[in-house]
Amino acid sequence: MSAAASPLKREREESSGAISSEDDFFTPASSASPAPSKKPKSPSSSSTSITTTTTTTAEETTTSIVNKSEQLEAIFKNMRLRRIVKENHSSEINQMAFCLDQRHNKTPFGLDHVKVFEQRGSVKRDPWDNSNILGTTGGPQANIYDNEHCGDHLDIMSHFLLDPFGEEGAEELPEMLTCCWIHQPQDAILATAGTDNIVHILSLSRSKELVRLTGHSHTITDIQAHPFNDDYLISASKDGSVRMWNILTGKCLLVFEIKASVVTFLTGGYNGEIREWSIPTLDSEPEEPIVVLANDSRVLQSGLHSARIDCIRFAKGKVLSKSVNGKVEYWDPESLAQIRTFNIKNTASNQCRFDVSLDELFFCVGTSNGSVYIYNIDTGRTVTELKHRRSTKAIRTCIFARDSRTVVCAGEDSFIWRYDYVTDETLNEWANWKSEP
Repeated sequence: MSAAASPLKREREESSGAISSEDDFFTPASSASPAPSKKPKSPSSSSTSITTTTTTTAEETTTSIVNKSEQLEAIFKNMRLRRIVKENHSSEINQMAFCLDQRHNKTPFGLDHVKVFEQRGSVKRDPWDNSNILGTTGGPQANIYDNEHCGDHLDIMSHFLLDPFGEEGAEELPEMLTCCWIHQPQDAILATAGTDNIVHILSLSRSKELVRLTGHSHTITDIQAHPFNDDYLISASKDGSVRMWNILTGKCLLVFEIKASVVTFLTGGYNGEIREWSIPTLDSEPEEPIVVLANDSRVLQSGLHSARIDCIRFAKGKVLSKSVNGKVEYWDPESLAQIRTFNIKNTASNQCRFDVSLDELFFCVGTSNGSVYIYNIDTGRTVTELKHRRSTKAIRTCIFARDSRTVVCAGEDSFIWRYDYVTDETLNEWANWKSEP
């Protein structure tokens, strides 16, 4: 599980209903909408030396990033709550994930992603682009939504209800704690896991559970798709192991002996420790899982965090790691140098999976009081706080949409909150409508 390179980022019954009103959405107009991007001027002299040209190109690149960063900050500051969905399990929503697959789908993202709407309001899109699909896990359910097909709506597509476990006649239902998308041809595969110690592999196109990965003996706290092999998945459990699976055969291939709360190419522990692991080369699948001992890993950070690690993400080849005490550290996995510390405002001890935008310029993170903060990774600046008077419970998960014009969050009260970019013109219309007698 080497951290040297940044991994590429990433039924049947309606389970939820939406509640919303223009009065709830209205917030007084604030910052200006983003101005058109200004293309940097290229050198006018044809006799410019190669060295000078290279320097100017680097300056142009920097200027372009700065302009994009400023435009995105203006977009985030103009976000307003546009959609609220209540899931019917009345439990915490523990994780959400868009079906974003940059390795197989080169569709533009961020400011370069422009939506074109059809007359009926749906979005014209590449049929191979599944980035509109949103998966959530909470209670004994996994729910899948279409985030853009009908414009502003967040509509249920599929609903999976997991079976009870325990002795015959028991009414106890498992709680799903984590999920991730796995690329497979002609399908959208959602993996989910939690307190039943099983990884469930769900097919959206076939509307059924394909396979169950069994082997963990305690709650599974985190799962991640393998960044380079679409057939593999990695899971972390309270049983003191991290496992790598083949989702097609259902076999466990590797067992890493470490009790981790989260796993990427690194493992984050309950004591704040972060370790780097090397994955053995598999020329063929072993008959029995290969055991990798803790002594075969390398401790990267042991004093950076003083509490349990609840999320690890990558940005520009560097690591963003968060602990439940509200501290996010940005650091270099090669030199181990600490680059920047983000102390999340207005939050007590809170578990929240944060997200990094696809351009790796910003991250969003939820708080214990129901708000979401967006931070500029390069400057360390707090860009904006997304907050609504109805949202008062802890946020457990938040994510950016592909175009960075939508942020979706959810948490303790089983509500999904979707904040969208609203133009100044629309905000002025709302203000005028509110002021009419």
